[in-house]
Amino acid sequence: MNTTNFREIALEEITPSPMNPRKDSFGDTYKGLVESVRQKGVIEPIIIRPTHRTEKQRMKAGVPEKIRKAEYEIVVGERRFRAAGAAELKTIPAVVRELTDDEAYDFMLIENLQREDLTDREEAESFKAYIGRHGEEAIPDLAEKTGISQGYIRARTRILDLPAAVLKAWGEDKLCFGHLHQLLRIQDEPGLGQTTKWIFDRMRWGDGATVKELRTYIDDRAPALSGAFFKAKNVCAACLSNSAVQKDLFDVETKGIRCLNPTCFKKLQTEWLTANWKSTAIAKREGTNGFRFNEDRGRDDIHNFYEWGGQPGKKCVSCPEFVSVIEISGKVDQRKACAGKKECYNAITNPKSSKEKETGERDPEAPRATWHGEYFRDVFLCKRIPEALAGIDAEDPKVKALLLVCAVHGNQSDINVQNPAGLLAKNYAELRKLFKDVIKKIVLSGQHTGGWGGFGTDGRRRVAEYLGIDLAKEFAVDADYLGKKTKAEILAFCKKFGILKHLKAKAWLKGADPAKLKKSELVEFVLKSGVDLVGRVPSEILK
Repeated sequence: MNTTNFREIALEEITPSPMNPRKDSFGDTYKGLVESVRQKGVIEPIIIRPTHRTEKQRMKAGVPEKIRKAEYEIVVGERRFRAAGAAELKTIPAVVRELTDDEAYDFMLIENLQREDLTDREEAESFKAYIGRHGEEAIPDLAEKTGISQGYIRARTRILDLPAAVLKAWGEDKLCFGHLHQLLRIQDEPGLGQTTKWIFDRMRWGDGATVKELRTYIDDRAPALSGAFFKAKNVCAACLSNSAVQKDLFDVETKGIRCLNPTCFKKLQTEWLTANWKSTAIAKREGTNGFRFNEDRGRDDIHNFYEWGGQPGKKCVSCPEFVSVIEISGKVDQRKACAGKKECYNAITNPKSSKEKETGERDPEAPRATWHGEYFRDVFLCKRIPEALAGIDAEDPKVKALLLVCAVHGNQSDINVQNPAGLLAKNYAELRKLFKDVIKKIVLSGQHTGGWGGFGTDGRRRVAEYLGIDLAKEFAVDADYLGKKTKAEILAFCKKFGILKHLKAKAWLKGADPAKLKKSELVEFVLKSGVDLVGRVPSEILK
């Protein structure tokens, strides 16, 4: 059973622990601590334990010679111990506890995790050190001791296995934890390499990518398991690439249940479809004899029927190159296509005789230039349309209608108008109702960081100012913003805007020191403090 007692111990009898997970130099505030100790002494006792080690063991552990004969080892309070030495004190108040190596290590690590100035990287390394010492099965125990979710611990630990370039960018604050959290989802190396390249390209040529944009990028490349032809419910139930499994293990959210290893998913799709194509609904509906994945096709490998009005011929029914082109997710890209010779496809889709249509063989005397009609029609229209526009008054409603059509045409994906030209059938009164919606959609288009197409944040801010929106008076921090900040940053925010005194006055805080709260508790208390957060705007928001 552990025993506890308090006493003044000579500094020369105490040695720092080589197991201490904290390896830094204690930060910029250390000098202030030394001065405080010099004037007031050490107020809060450190925690130590008997070393039970021989001098030879201490030498092997790297303990300096001048304190190699020390009888006690620091468990908690090395920073105060070093400050006492720097202040030339002879003794220090200490609580002596009998602890095993494992108990002492856990004590140190958990105390280290509660530091106010703990960085994301230090936190992740502390988790990894604990798991390295105790194994994965100890994660529930660590979660219980710290009040941190198991998924959070697993995610932070796995982050340290990401590519060195990603970790370096994280350390330089070019990427945040949210970016790395999303990268954890990718289980195949090619996919991780491609996504990492995409991120760094965005950083090189613009302002980078937001976490939301990265999540969308990954989701768009991760096939939904609902589109699997094979029995994904059985095959992928416990797979780490299954986003549902990832959510349980690492608290990683995603849109729907997806496979984050497209290489494996594609392999399983290929095996099943090769053996069972004729039984699929696509084959029964289209009558095709096989499939191709759209990502595998070359520029001239696949020829789509119906693209220029051509249709499959009788010869196609039995041809193994008569295929459907699909995405690996199972979505149909081209219903009916030819994966064979282009000459055969051209003869069937643009025959000069019924014989060519049936056999797929060209008449050697037939003309080859099939593009003349489309080309010269376009030449005529390019000349005639400007002439017609020149005869219309600039205030004519037709001009405004055409202007709206052009705006819609350039932003179809945002405005969701499938047939822009159909707007010309509406009268002017109906069109006027759409103007504000079009402006709104265009202004809201583009990346959150700006510079990569669309309107961009700079343009939106100017529009906001033009509309009389005052960011300095109307912005309010929320849970999402505070959740991205360190505990020290949140406390600095509270101090700057006088929120700490409100926190201390709240009955539900029970007289606790806000600086000693966990980050999650501090965020909750700030949001529930009753302080009006509107207009308390961090300077970074206004830059």
